[in-house]
Amino acid sequence: MRRLKVSQPIAVSLPPYGVAFAESVHATDFQMLERKDPFHKVCYVLAGRIACRVENEAAAIMPAGSVFFLSEGESHHLQDLEASTLLLLCLRQDFLTNDPDLPALWAGLAERGHLELNRPARERLELLWRRAMLEKSHAQIGGAITVRTLAAQLLVLLARQQRAPSVDAAHVRVAAVARELRETFYDDWTLDRGAARAGLSRRRFTDLFRTLTGRSFSDELNTLRLEHAAHLLRGGEHSILGVMFSCGFRDLSHFYRLFRERYGAPPKRWLQTQVEVRKRRSRRR
Repeated sequence: MRRLKVSQPIAVSLPPYGVAFAESVHATDFQMLERKDPFHKVCYVLAGRIACRVENEAAAIMPAGSVFFLSEGESHHLQDLEASTLLLLCLRQDFLTNDPDLPALWAGLAERGHLELNRPARERLELLWRRAMLEKSHAQIGGAITVRTLAAQLLVLLARQQRAPSVDAAHVRVAAVARELRETFYDDWTLDRGAARAGLSRRRFTDLFRTLTGRSFSDELNTLRLEHAAHLLRGGEHSILGVMFSCGFRDLSHFYRLFRERYGAPPKRWLQTQVEVRKRRSRRR
């Protein structure tokens, strides 16, 4: 797809719901005067290298994979050190105030100023951005709701990132995959997907993952799923089939076998035992 290159910052118009995803592909003669925007901005350097100066502070260098945060009314100036492409998320203040958790989340990001993302985090951010652009470009039922939700997910993703070291070492990328696995274990995870996420061979990824977590990738995945299954069963609000589905298992017999191996009994019998244990403890009080 041909992308329109710009020599000056693009003009962003926010829709009534207060969120806009946009792309800015800089031409070699890109120039920018110092400016202030009437909205907050998340700027992700997809390609190239940027020098970003905010207010009267010294300029910070932002290579590809960096993300920086500019608050509404904050004076800033960008200069291309290499021809760059930026992905932008623009947020009006009322978008943040419509959710009680978002103002504090944004404040924490703005205080950090910028982050250098590791490969797994970059891939997740880019996936969210692509989905948002799809929703933006094709008018569909619930499109505005989806765009707002994707914007909030992107902010949460960034808020959970630790500051990356100057060298994106393999063990740091594996740690990022392990964190993502803990948050999305119910998804269709495989060893190949984890290794690709970290940009490593299966063998290298397997060795580093075991060193980091003390378990193999499959053992960690099954442990996360089974612990969640036990938690849901104790809550008493789901059927066994619903629990299996919620945890990411696709085969009932496979789920039963793994659950029995971990907890010593199939789900229904285990749950009955848990109920009896709670009753006995209650009678002793």
